[in-house]
Amino acid sequence: MDTAFFFRIFTYKTIRVMAFKNLVFIDHPNKAANGIMAKYRFNNGKEISVVAGDNLYCTTKFGLRKGNHLLTEGDVSKFEVMIGGDVIGWQTRKDIDQIFKDNE
Repeated sequence: MDTAFFFRIFTYKTIRVMAFKNLVFIDHPNKAANGIMAKYRFNNGKEISVVAGDNLYCTTKFGLRKGNHLLTEGDVSKFEVMIGGDVIGWQTRKDIDQIFKDNE
């Protein structure tokens, strides 16, 4: 069997793009925010922070810019995102997936 042929068949490249669904949300460290947060660091060193809670640019089932001590990811329809020092408000899950694609 030709070794080059064998190598081409069994070699593949895994394409990995981070997505919103892979984020792990925790309680926001600022307890006054009554919110949640998730962070991710890209290979280039840039970080993205996705948050929701009181006085943050988000929409939750509790209202516009409103959090709750029991807030979960499922309670949020739009999130505040900070990437590279820039804050972008009211981002949907689809918007955040696009931010990941644009920055990978």
